[in-house]
Amino acid sequence: MKKFRYTGKKIAALVLAGVMGFSITASATTESEIKKQQQATQKQLDQINSQMKSIEGQRNSILSQVNSLNSELTNLILNIQLLESDIEAKAEEVDQAQADYEAAKQKEEEQYEAMKLRIQYIYEEGDMDYLSLFLQAENFSDFLNRADFAQEIQTKDREMFLEYQETKQEVADLLEELEQEKADMEDLQAEYEDQKSSTEATLAQKKAEQADYDNQLAAARSQAAAYKKQIQDQQKQLKKLEAERKRKEAEAAAAAAAQQKSNSGSASNSSGSTSGSASSSSGNSSGSGSSATVSGGGSGASIASYALKFVGNPYVSGGTSLTNGADCSGFTWAVYQNFGISIPRQSDAQGHSGKSVSYADAQAGDIIYYGGHVGIYIGGGRIVHASTAKTGIKISSATYRSILSVRRYY
Repeated sequence: MKKFRYTGKKIAALVLAGVMGFSITASATTESEIKKQQQATQKQLDQINSQMKSIEGQRNSILSQVNSLNSELTNLILNIQLLESDIEAKAEEVDQAQADYEAAKQKEEEQYEAMKLRIQYIYEEGDMDYLSLFLQAENFSDFLNRADFAQEIQTKDREMFLEYQETKQEVADLLEELEQEKADMEDLQAEYEDQKSSTEATLAQKKAEQADYDNQLAAARSQAAAYKKQIQDQQKQLKKLEAERKRKEAEAAAAAAAQQKSNSGSASNSSGSTSGSASSSSGNSSGSGSSATVSGGGSGASIASYALKFVGNPYVSGGTSLTNGADCSGFTWAVYQNFGISIPRQSDAQGHSGKSVSYADAQAGDIIYYGGHVGIYIGGGRIVHASTAKTGIKISSATYRSILSVRRYY
């Protein structure tokens, strides 16, 4: 619990920082101020995105536990239901065995009583008086027959009595076995019920934790959306200020050109004798100014120049081939590889590694990161990038999307 309490506090701190960021941005009036605030906002967004990944990981772990506990609880409920059914059936068997035992016991008692009566009759009434048997017999053979018959009656009674005793014992043993089986199942049922209660309690706790993570994640997503909106507003304000600056620069340049033309005409009218010399001097000056110097240089310019060689080649998702096709980060990765410079393979990682520079200070060869997409800056407000499967590797305006960061690796 401490872990996600801390997480909630951290998100609250990020939300507060976001509110402060909004108020500062609202007061920024220059491009440099807005860029600084944009970088601060991007840092806050990166922090909350990282926090969201952590929360999602913890939430997914809890969700996995919840699913496992639900499955365990379902199995326990099914096992309890099956066990209850078996206990009911076993109870019926016990009742039947009890009835069978009572019947066997009754038979044994009846046979015992009958046997006692016959023995008593034989001995009391003199049926086993061998002298009487001898005197009543017609001959010795008849005497033997009478004696054998009396003995046979006693033997038969004894056999039946023992048989009933054995049957009663067998039924008693079965009854004891069934009662033990029923008791074992009832013990198992109690264990299942305890497990069920424990699982339900754990499941309730995990669901509460999941709900807490859901709330944290919702708050983080809401704040992330606010940061993204803030970055977009900052980018719009930057474009507006940049357009205003360029307009003023163009107006100043036009005014300077007009002033220079006016000064040149005035100088020509004031001295006819030196016009040829002035003209010659002017011509020499113009020739000197026409030798333009390349803006930027070094390894960054070399990287940009090399990247331009592959304009027109295809975009291939997951690809890193400059000729057969690459995706946006595969293109930048392969270009840098050619110069022995190691950069991350994925666009998000490329947009967060290397050295951070502002767009105002961007140089040819820098990587421009737009959030899920990257390109190589070539100067003059343009980039070369593996755009889409439809357009392939192409040149675009560097500000065609909201710039999230500019990274330098050389």
